[in-house]
Amino acid sequence: MSSRTASSSSRRLRLAAAAGLVAPLLALTLAACNPMDVLEKVHSEEFVDRAAAEKGWVGVAMPEWIPADATKIKNTATNNETNSVIAVEGGSAPEGCEKKERLALPFDDRYGELGEPLPSTVFACEPYEVVQTETGWLGWFNAREENQTPDDLR
Repeated sequence: MSSRTASSSSRRLRLAAAAGLVAPLLALTLAACNPMDVLEKVHSEEFVDRAAAEKGWVGVAMPEWIPADATKIKNTATNNETNSVIAVEGGSAPEGCEKKERLALPFDDRYGELGEPLPSTVFACEPYEVVQTETGWLGWFNAREENQTPDDLR
């Protein structure tokens, strides 16, 4: 085997190895805005307003509590839709909700924490719990039964 053939084979081997390392990273990047979402088995979406959210909501029906005048709507949910957290900037108070004792906490804190002390009451916008934040609203859903989604409780 000539040195040119060996060099060519070695180069192809290095390229194949590099492709083997790059391909999974590329797949993770293309699968979600945040590569960690794939590892955490969640999906995340962001919308400029309610109209865009209505068109692009993923997994289950868009929550009715999201105010019509809300902007910058962010959603993260488990891939099986059993947990979700939604952050909304701006917007008037959610309609059709009533004040109730808080039952759960958001499963993910990427959109901010609830602060201390934790709120004892929330807006119950069935099946979501919602609280007002400095910039808008934070809502969440946590399944109470195995494989339960918000659509199961509407």
